[in-house]
Amino acid sequence: MVNGWRRAVFRLGAAAGIAGPAAFTGAWIASSLRQTRQGPGGLQLSGLAAPDARDPWIMLAGFLALGGCTVAFGAALRQALRGNATGDAGPGPALIQGAGLLTVAAGLLRRDHMLLNAPGEPGASWHSNAHDAVSGLVYLNLVAAQLALAWRFGRDPAWRHWRPWLLASAAATGVILIAYATDVTGPAAAILQRAAVTLPQAAVAAIAARLTWRNTDLETSTWPSVASRTH
Repeated sequence: MVNGWRRAVFRLGAAAGIAGPAAFTGAWIASSLRQTRQGPGGLQLSGLAAPDARDPWIMLAGFLALGGCTVAFGAALRQALRGNATGDAGPGPALIQGAGLLTVAAGLLRRDHMLLNAPGEPGASWHSNAHDAVSGLVYLNLVAAQLALAWRFGRDPAWRHWRPWLLASAAATGVILIAYATDVTGPAAAILQRAAVTLPQAAVAAIAARLTWRNTDLETSTWPSVASRTH
């Protein structure tokens, strides 16, 4: 009964790695389309949850869903990686869970206005400044988590072929974030930001899909028999 419950929790955590990015992507697409004369790439993601946005609850729900699901997925990934013979899980799952908590914080610490350079507006509030600081940590985490998983997967025959893809995704994410940071108010900023967050989310969803669809061998290694645990 206990093992059955743990397997169910594992499956839910693995599925959360797909549900979170899907919910977040759906939220920013829907929220972008709700903004008048902006289009899907017109506003940055944080601006979609600002008080002066149209239906900001859509994007806020996206932040919370992504954050909660990411925390759950990190726990499932740690359980899977701990269960094989190649050592511990490494820092990757912890970084993923940290990204989830930071995403929740970024959503709750809402930005003051839709536009970063809104004309004639007063100075930013404390929670808007905190949102910017937390967002910066999220961006760093997006790259660090992929690098950590690439390092861990390189030691595991079952995951080794994922390593070059994760390294390529981490490099692309870093390059896009640098381009975004050079002109955060420019006309391409919103598109670059979406690309920078979508790449690592796609990597997470792909790993989650493997855990979800090929979990028989993982469950065998993750939850060994009672006899093997007592020797």
